[in-house]
Order: sequence, then structure tokens, then C-alpha cells
Amino acid sequence: MGDRLPVRRGGRMKLTLPRRLLIGAALGCVVVGVLLIIGLRAVRPLVRAAALEHQMGGIDHAACVAAPERWGWRSGEVSLFAYSRAGRSSNPEAPPLEPSLRDRALQARHVAVEQSTERLVSVVPHAPDGPCALIRATSRNPDVAVQPRFLGALGGAIGIGMVLSVLGTFWLIVLPLRRRIETLAEAAQHVGEESYSSATHRQPDALGNIAEVLGRSHDRIVEARETLTRRNQALEKHLAGIAHDLRTPLSSMHLALEALAEESDGDARSEARRALADAVYLSSMVENLHQATRLRQEVDVTSGQVELADLTRRIERRFDIVGRHAEIEVAANTPEHEVWVSCTPAFAERAISNLVQNAIEHNGDRDQPGHVAITLDLIDAGRRFALVVADDGPGLPDEELASLNDESFLGDGARPRGPGMGMLITSEVARRAGWSLSYEAMEPSGLRVRLEGAVADAPIAAG
Repeated sequence: MGDRLPVRRGGRMKLTLPRRLLIGAALGCVVVGVLLIIGLRAVRPLVRAAALEHQMGGIDHAACVAAPERWGWRSGEVSLFAYSRAGRSSNPEAPPLEPSLRDRALQARHVAVEQSTERLVSVVPHAPDGPCALIRATSRNPDVAVQPRFLGALGGAIGIGMVLSVLGTFWLIVLPLRRRIETLAEAAQHVGEESYSSATHRQPDALGNIAEVLGRSHDRIVEARETLTRRNQALEKHLAGIAHDLRTPLSSMHLALEALAEESDGDARSEARRALADAVYLSSMVENLHQATRLRQEVDVTSGQVELADLTRRIERRFDIVGRHAEIEVAANTPEHEVWVSCTPAFAERAISNLVQNAIEHNGDRDQPGHVAITLDLIDAGRRFALVVADDGPGLPDEELASLNDESFLGDGARPRGPGMGMLITSEVARRAGWSLSYEAMEPSGLRVRLEGAVADAPIAAG
């Protein structure tokens, strides 16, 4: 197995300075909010005591004792009046004294406070006895003034903390998680390919386990593909060797059977001709096997050039001998000037030979001689060529012509032929060379195969 691509591993997330600052700011806002809550509860008694001390500092005891019926004052929500220990005030404008506050103040000898939403009522023991024994003070609840400012500050701190927390979560958690998922998705798309890059992560979580599974799957796929490639290469090399070794004995057999068919007569000639046809078919099959092996190796069929006029005439001479013994006339019509195309000579010869041999093989077994015509013309003002192989055999029904490129195609008894390996090789060579291959039924019978493609410039002669 080949070398693994470099593994891109992600380390543990580092707390860089910006991340530390963000975490510190979020925690700071939360701490400020907590301190504000604690501070409000701690400062509330101090605020009340300060307000009460301010009110008590302005009391004139002598004036209260001298004229208790006039002593006292009221200003908006703030008021101050004197009461006896029995809870009665000499000032007719004084509000009633709450018995619970009076009892608590006398028993504790200390300030007694009663708080409502809007008011704060305080009763303070001021003298042992007399009309000014108790002082009742009423003021606005200081929490009402403090609470809005506190709530505003607390809300702002909590809001900033939430924003920073969301940003920190997105930056420290969501973004790294998204990057890991994207890396994992990209790795999954390229499993088994050369562009695969491991998404393995050190964190022992579900995504890390998936990345590990993908990595192992990639290794197995690559190993299996390389093993299969080695086996295919060995098989193709073996088949190519067999094809090469069979060429010489098949050529000798071909010549011997050809001579035997010409010198014998009667049944011996018929058997010799049949054996010659089988030898030609076997030679063609071996050559097709060799070229198919090369095509499976993804060779470039346009890496060379070939002159079609000369190639067509050579193919005509070769198959004329075979056709003559089968009572089939093979004739070619080519232009006098050269017709160069971009195609390796061996592939071009095999593609055209398969067309001619296919026409000969399925044009026999008739009471009258058959004909196979090979025509090479220049079209489109000499920029393209058209090579046509036509026979006058049984032909094919129209509905079966479109199936000639199907590997599993097999005609009926009138014309028992399908594309076979030879025609598939011709089709593949034409496709890779940029040529078109078409089939057309002829009247009253026969089949016309047309091979068309671009003409190339003649190669520059060496020297």
C-alpha cells in the first residue's frame, strides 16, 4: 500500500489572549451583577439609618415640651410628630401612632421601623415621659430611589455578560465544532481518493470516532484498489504475452490453410476454407485481446499518426484473400493523395479491420457471392474524412440498429451477430480518437457502417 497522505490533526484548543480577555469580561459582568445584588441588601439599612439620623438631628426638644400642640411638621411625603408613651399626640394634625410600632419602640428602647412599597415609618424613643416621649417620622422608602438605578446597572451588567457569553460560546465552541464538521464532511467526500485528507482529532468524542472510522475505511479502500490494480496488471500482462506468443503459429496456420484451400477440391476445399475462416477469426480475436488489454491501461490512442489511404489498401489486400475463399469480393476505393489522422497505427488498423471482418463473417452462407466495399473520402472541404464499410448481407431490422453498441446485443437468426469484442474495440477507439461511428441499414439488404473524424496535418519528414 502506498504512503498515507499527511495526517492533519487538531490539538487541544489553546486559550489565547483574546479568548482569555473575553472569558474574563464575561465573568466580570456576572461578578458585578452579583456584587450589586449583595451591595443593595447591605446598603439598605445604612440608607435608612442615615435618613432617620438626618431627621432626628433637627428636633428641638425644648420647643416640643413647651408647645406640643403646635410641634411637628409635614412636607410632602416626609412628616415628623411627637407622641406620649400612651401613643397620643397633642398636635391635632398628627396621624395616629401605630400601636405595634409604639410597643416595639418602648420594649426595645430603640427605633422601630415599618416599611411599605412607597413609605418608611419609624418610631424612636425620645424622652422618658411627657408629650414628646416618642417621635414618629415618615419618609419615602429609600429603596424606591435606589432600585431603578440598581436595576438599570444590574440589567446592563447582565446584558453585557449575556452578549459576551453568547459570543464566547460561538467563538470557543460553535466555530471549532463547525470547522471539525466541515473537515469531516470533506474527508468523507474523498474517502478512497488521492485527495483524501484525514480529519482525525485528538478529542475522544463522537466526531473523533467518526474520523477514525473514515480513516480506516480509506486505508482499506486504497489497499483493496491497489491489490486489484496489481492483479489486473498481472492478468493483462499475462494475456498480452499469450497474444504475442500465438501470433507466429497462427500466421503459419493461416498460410498453410490458404495454400490447402487453393490446391484441394471438393469436400477438402470446403473444409480447408472453413478452417481458414476459423484461423482468421482466431487471429483477429487474439489481436483484439491484445489491443483490449492496452485500452484498459488507459493509453492515449491519439499519441501517433497514421495515413488512412495506405492503411485501407493494405486491409483490402489482406481481406481480399480471405473473402475470395468465402466467395465474397472485397474492394476498396481510396483517394490518390494521403489522408493523415491522429491515431496510433495499431489501433486504427484494428478498428477498421474489425469493421471489414465483421462484414465478411456475416455475409457468407448464401447461394450467391457477396460483396464488401470500403470507401474512403474527404468531406467538409478536406477537413474531415469519412470511411464507409458496406456489405450486401442479410442486414439488421431497424429496431436493432440502435443496439449495436450494446455489449449484450445479439441479432436473430437472419444475421446472428452482435458487436462482440471487435466492434466494442472499434467503438472505444473511435470515442477516444474523437471520431463518430454510425450504422445504417441498406436496401434491399445489407449494412453500412460509417466512421468519420477530423483530418490531421501530415507529419514533418525527419532529416
